[in-house]
Amino acid sequence: MNLKELLKIAILKLDSDFKDDLNSKGLKNDITTQSLIPHKKNILTIISNREDIILCGEYFISRFLKKNPSLKYKSFFSDGKFIKKNSKIAEIFGDAKIIFSLERTLLNFLQHLSSIATYTKKFEDLLKNSNTKLLDTRKTIPGLRKLQKYATMIAGCKNHRIGLFDDIIIKDNHIKVLGGIEKTLEILKNKKIKDYKIECDTFSQVKKCIVANAKYIMLDNMSPTKIHDCVKFKNLKKSKVKFEISGGIDLNNLKQFSRLGADYISTSKITNCPKSVDIGLDII
Repeated sequence: MNLKELLKIAILKLDSDFKDDLNSKGLKNDITTQSLIPHKKNILTIISNREDIILCGEYFISRFLKKNPSLKYKSFFSDGKFIKKNSKIAEIFGDAKIIFSLERTLLNFLQHLSSIATYTKKFEDLLKNSNTKLLDTRKTIPGLRKLQKYATMIAGCKNHRIGLFDDIIIKDNHIKVLGGIEKTLEILKNKKIKDYKIECDTFSQVKKCIVANAKYIMLDNMSPTKIHDCVKFKNLKKSKVKFEISGGIDLNNLKQFSRLGADYISTSKITNCPKSVDIGLDII
């Protein structure tokens, strides 16, 4: 992950959300604060977590707040750290009008990325005693893919491809359009394409791909029994093919699938369905 690129994306997202909150009209459009607090009033606030979390997003908000030098920001934890419930993540000192206008933008950003990192860590913990590595997917919120993948990486996950441009991955729909697995493998051979990943949902497809010297096979929505058969056949052929288990993986079945001998397990749950974490801002 390129942190400079991610920082640019994060600043743009934070700026955009901040402008949305004020309808792009500046602090005067926080009508509640402007109505009740007419003059400058400095306050000291803390950002804290109301539950155990893996922190993610602090790296970006600390740099975002530097755009407003009138605020003094101090952080106590960095991204990727496990933080116990009710810890002080950071302090912000400055004009109440500015802090109140930024509050929801900052918290939404921290909560979303920390939710992903915290949920990912639960998957990682279940794989501790396994040789199988966790992968994320491209099933992400539009416009947030790289930031979401940063959050999974912070928690120990290995990033799958970012987009269609950085890996040849042949999925079931490609195979159907090409006329089946045998024709697909024939096209790959004729085009001398050797570095590819291919999705299989039957043992028969896997056998044909291994015989064709495929280097990486995604075992899509296969039962543990079928996966066991695939691993057994791989070992019988002394193949060095990498296996990735994909489809339907969650916290309830992860451990079972991790015992089957695959190299990777991918899941969209960590970016699609993370449980929200509770982070708040309070005046002290």
